[in-house]
Amino acid sequence: MDPAGLTIGVVGLAVQLAKAATDYYKIFDDMSDVGTTYDIILHKLRTEGLRLKGWEEAWGLGNDNNPRRLDPKDYRYRYATATLARIVAAFASVEKLQAKYGIVVKGKSLETEEPKPRRPSRLSIPLPFRSRSRSRSKSPLRNANTEQMIPTIQETDLHLLENPRVLGNQQLLPGLSEEISSMTDAMGRLQQSLSMYRKLRWVVADKAKLDDLLQTLTSLNDGLFHVLPTPARSQVSTLKLLFDIPFLLNIRKSSEFVGREYLIESLKQNVEEGKYTQNTIVLYGTGGMGKTQLALEYIYQYYKDYSSVFWINAATDQTTILGFTQIMQRLIQYHAEVSEDYSHIGRLLGMAGKLNSNGCFVITQASEAQYVVDAVKRWFALPENTNWLLVFDNLDDPDLVDIEEYIPACNHGTVIITSRRRDLQQGRRGFEVQQMKPIEAIQLLLKACAMAKFDDLIPSEQTTSITIAEELGYLPLALDQAGAYIHMAQYSLGQYLEDYRTNATYLLSKGWKGGKQDRSVFATWEISFNTIQQKSPKAAKLLSICGFLNNEDISEELLKRGMDLEPHGMNHLRDAIRILLSYSLAKRSRNHDSFSIHPLVHSWAKLRLESEPQKKKDIAREAFEVVVTGVGESNEGRTEYWIFERRIMPHIDAITKHMEQYAGVTDHPNTLTTIHNVAGVFHYQGQHEKALEWYERILAGSEKALGVDHPDTLITINNMASVFRNQGQYEKALEWYGRALAGQEKVLGVDHPYTLTTINNMAMVFLTQGQHEKALEWYKRALAGREKALGVDHPDTLATINNMAVVFDNQGQYEKALEWYERVLAGAEKALGVDHPRTKSTIRSLIALHEITGQTEQAKILQTRLQCSNSPSS
Repeated sequence: MDPAGLTIGVVGLAVQLAKAATDYYKIFDDMSDVGTTYDIILHKLRTEGLRLKGWEEAWGLGNDNNPRRLDPKDYRYRYATATLARIVAAFASVEKLQAKYGIVVKGKSLETEEPKPRRPSRLSIPLPFRSRSRSRSKSPLRNANTEQMIPTIQETDLHLLENPRVLGNQQLLPGLSEEISSMTDAMGRLQQSLSMYRKLRWVVADKAKLDDLLQTLTSLNDGLFHVLPTPARSQVSTLKLLFDIPFLLNIRKSSEFVGREYLIESLKQNVEEGKYTQNTIVLYGTGGMGKTQLALEYIYQYYKDYSSVFWINAATDQTTILGFTQIMQRLIQYHAEVSEDYSHIGRLLGMAGKLNSNGCFVITQASEAQYVVDAVKRWFALPENTNWLLVFDNLDDPDLVDIEEYIPACNHGTVIITSRRRDLQQGRRGFEVQQMKPIEAIQLLLKACAMAKFDDLIPSEQTTSITIAEELGYLPLALDQAGAYIHMAQYSLGQYLEDYRTNATYLLSKGWKGGKQDRSVFATWEISFNTIQQKSPKAAKLLSICGFLNNEDISEELLKRGMDLEPHGMNHLRDAIRILLSYSLAKRSRNHDSFSIHPLVHSWAKLRLESEPQKKKDIAREAFEVVVTGVGESNEGRTEYWIFERRIMPHIDAITKHMEQYAGVTDHPNTLTTIHNVAGVFHYQGQHEKALEWYERILAGSEKALGVDHPDTLITINNMASVFRNQGQYEKALEWYGRALAGQEKVLGVDHPYTLTTINNMAMVFLTQGQHEKALEWYKRALAGREKALGVDHPDTLATINNMAVVFDNQGQYEKALEWYERVLAGAEKALGVDHPRTKSTIRSLIALHEITGQTEQAKILQTRLQCSNSPSS
């Protein structure tokens, strides 16, 4: 046996085998088309490839310049060469593919059988080769693109590589040269078929086969490391992925964070309840509520419970990808503390060939960015890496950032998302971050302005701090900015409150803490508004209109009536409301038929228009029209309308505060009509002073625009008289009724319905005063005119008859009262129907009179009649 020839043969074979093994491992470098299901096992296979490459670089079997290269005569050199052969054979053998893929070894060529039909799946891809004819299913395979014959693979070649009996023996046995020669020839043939196996890489994308292949390769690698451990300085091949990453965030928590222990505890509870699953928790709420600071506070309290903690700004796709690249760089840096071989670290982290000698990588294309994101997600998804925490902050636009593309696909780890978007919570854990509790808000304000604790303040300062916190809506960002301004300007709490009440826009539209990250209160919401404006101008306009209403209990019914919406229009309205709710700029009420807006957001919605005076005026007038049109449909005679008007009184108050400023001059006829509706609501709701205030305004405008004797002017005078009557100012009421009557008789005539209404109203005043004869005199005058002008059965005529019956009743003239009530009843049944409220009211009056006069049988008959009319079947 020629020693020189043996050395050359073994070295040449070792080089061939090492190169082939490396090439085969590259099959797994690009298998993204087999689905994320195999990410973990493919990552492990790539890791074994890195171990082998690191081992080969350390020992340099074919590198004459490597000072640690073994003598080819050394048994360990031959053992290593034999192991490399088995590694190559593990890849090259296709015998086990027969059952699943219809690929069999027959004779000396790789041929195909028609595979059994299978359900199509992402992994069930047609073979990239085809025979020239279906009738020649056992012909050698040809390349689908070039139609050239694929080199055949000899069964004997595979058998020889799998069982190098002489080469792997510890002793130099006869036949070694022949075996090396045969294996070298086999490798030459096999190398020609490598491209086919790389094209057939999908064939191994089956979990059972991948597991078997991984077990084989791991065992062979372990054998190499056992016989030939790598030197101490070259331990790169044994480096495993690290998961305990030291805590380091590039964002600091606020030093002014106070309270909110209940929210921290709620977050902790959500984390605990989601253990042993992939737990995603959403913290949502209006901008400025402190969602980011809450997440940071939780992290700084509990980071020791996690193996790693990472933070990503998810405002846009670009910032999200940047966050993933920073995580990757952090992983590279930490692994570099164990090993200085960045090439190996890159391969270990799924970044093979992407790192330079300093461990850095450059992203110039979208595909490269996705490569980094996928590599980081694989690291998170590894089954050994179960206890990490990943925060996606400021995920306020799910349409811009598809978060599902970034959350690792695994059933472990914890993800926290902060967002203004309420709808992100759907299908996930989480809760709304709302305004602070009053005591917390005060503590934050005082801490931000570096003042003494609340208990150490003098009473007046305590009161002022409470007022500031309340007027800022207990909003953390607003309180923090207010404290910063007070501290910077060296103001007292009283001075700030005074400034705020006169110049809120200035104070809330600027950041007072300094720094690039400092954002004003208004700027925070402006970001959401601009996004809404782009997606739904109707939602943006609705928010602006709501800025002029009351911020609480904005009912859909009011908007429906005020905007005169048909069913189709209601769908658009509900879509707009849904968008405002989604961005946490509004909040549903408990009964789900209305919504509210945080008081400071509500102020901003109006104040943001100050730079556009005309637009502000137009929006304000629209809000005004919504309310007055809504109440214009009301009917004071029906309970449900009275309840509706009572409910929307806060909105009426809100729009009337600035009505003159925004709704235009009050002497325009259309404006006067709408304001009259508002005054009427105050009147019917018993708010007499407000009613009089608005009626006086209407009267001044009517007299100026229409004249003192115009019918509309006279109606206002009559209504003012009615307010005085309801207040008990009877002489003043008679004075104003007299003024209205004089004008109406002059302009409209003595028998005009408006004139007769005023006469009837004057009779009511006399009745209330107990002047029964005078009341009867004026009622008879009203009755005569109404019978003539309206007819005997008109509701107004019947109302006067009823009032006359009341006079007789009050006088004790019961027989006469019964006569007149019977007359009312007959007319009401004829004109209004037996079930009308006025008809039933008359029956009740008759029952009472019959009982007073001892006519119990008649009372019982009427009572039965009333009960029958009240029954559901009637």
